[in-house]
Amino acid sequence: MNSALRDKIPSVEQCYTLLKRYHVPDHIIQHSEMVCKVAVFLAEKLNSHGEHLIIPEIEAAALLHDITKMEGITTRQDHAETGKELLHKHGFKRIGEIVAEHIKLQEGRNSLPISEEEIINYSDKRVMHTRVVTLPERFADLQKRYSFKGSDKNTIKRIIALESKTYELENKIFSKLDFTPEDLSSLIVSKNRSTDC
Repeated sequence: MNSALRDKIPSVEQCYTLLKRYHVPDHIIQHSEMVCKVAVFLAEKLNSHGEHLIIPEIEAAALLHDITKMEGITTRQDHAETGKELLHKHGFKRIGEIVAEHIKLQEGRNSLPISEEEIINYSDKRVMHTRVVTLPERFADLQKRYSFKGSDKNTIKRIIALESKTYELENKIFSKLDFTPEDLSSLIVSKNRSTDC
């Protein structure tokens, strides 16, 4: 990654200032905080197994990944893209790049090393509201919600394709770890951590 993109990372305090400035509701902030806990936990474990993930980038991107979500619900715009644009406007280019991929990763991200984008993308898929859940639970909920909303068949097909890609990503991440995806929830709950997330 170009070092120019890596030079400006918002502090945790700056992240909360931005969330407040853009009127992000508490329930989205709470979701983002749990995504942050999962992402930082995974990144630290992966780093202890030889990866080189940048924890401050992961913290900031996790806290800010849904900064434009409420606006997107109204405008029907892709909140990953509008979040990226907003963060670029504030000079947080690298964080914007990570946020841009929190729903769907760019093609070609299947080789090592594991990227910050992949950690945020995966962590977001493992958190339903504020609870760490399995991928089957998360995707069953997504299909149910979008079926209930009367979404077209293409939306459901996209969810199914996304689920398949997320399982591939899960295999990639956990091939480097000494615990299973099923262990993640209990590890997050039992780990009494003092992080800023």
